[in-house]
Amino acid sequence: MHFATRKTSLLFAALVLAGPKGLRRERVAAMLWAGSGEQQARNSLRQALVDIRRLFPSTGDEAIRLEGNADTIWLAANADEADIWIFDQKIQADDGESLATAADFYRGDLLDGVSLPHEIDEWLAPFRANYTRKALDLAERLSLLPELGSRQEQACESLAERLVSLDPCAEQAHRALIRIFRRRGRTNDAFRQFLACKEALKRELSVEPEEATRALVERIEAPPEHLKEPIAEGGLPTRPEAKAEPLRPTVSMPEKPSIAVLPFQNMSGDAEQDYFTDGVVEEITTALSHVSWLF
Repeated sequence: MHFATRKTSLLFAALVLAGPKGLRRERVAAMLWAGSGEQQARNSLRQALVDIRRLFPSTGDEAIRLEGNADTIWLAANADEADIWIFDQKIQADDGESLATAADFYRGDLLDGVSLPHEIDEWLAPFRANYTRKALDLAERLSLLPELGSRQEQACESLAERLVSLDPCAEQAHRALIRIFRRRGRTNDAFRQFLACKEALKRELSVEPEEATRALVERIEAPPEHLKEPIAEGGLPTRPEAKAEPLRPTVSMPEKPSIAVLPFQNMSGDAEQDYFTDGVVEEITTALSHVSWLF
């Protein structure tokens, strides 16, 4: 889809966000053409609407139609014609598949990376905050479902990772990842995720994790120091490069302990006393063989 001007595309995006309530003509003209006079802003709005109608005629069976009256303009369309509408529809469901589909549609902040006029940016801010909150709630809801298929689990993990990369202090997203790791039996990874959350909160907000977050790991034993991984700025654990272990000789150890009785040396100089030393060795060996707990 290609619009004639950048502001026409912003107008269309604003109409999608506004939904069936639409936008007041006067308000949208002031937001998009703030530096123009009132009459010029109205003319620019009129031309932008003409461009949109060329792409989406108001007659026929088109899926999206631009409609309006003297005061308000809006889009009339089915709920599955825009990603954000599908997202809003799917998050109202209770089944894992619908929630996973909603998670797949969330790709980050609204119009992220797009240079916006100040007035549009201010108008957009509440929408951004609202959809971020919806995405955080969605990640937690998915992670709390009693049963998750592999695709649903992956969708939850990917969503939570996106949210943590956008905001390292997003505890709901951290909790979702901790639950996913625990489901997989990866307790070390769960604890590392908790540490990532704790460090981000301390660094950015000087606060401790919420009780709900601490409760998820209170029964998990901390991994040994050599297993702990550094925490990236984005709030996700990073895996260090593996270091080669020094080679050590392999020593074969007996399964049971053994005792050796060495021959005694005859210090008397009398060769006839050799039988005596041999007898002592034999007696000691015989006596030790009767002590079963030594072997």
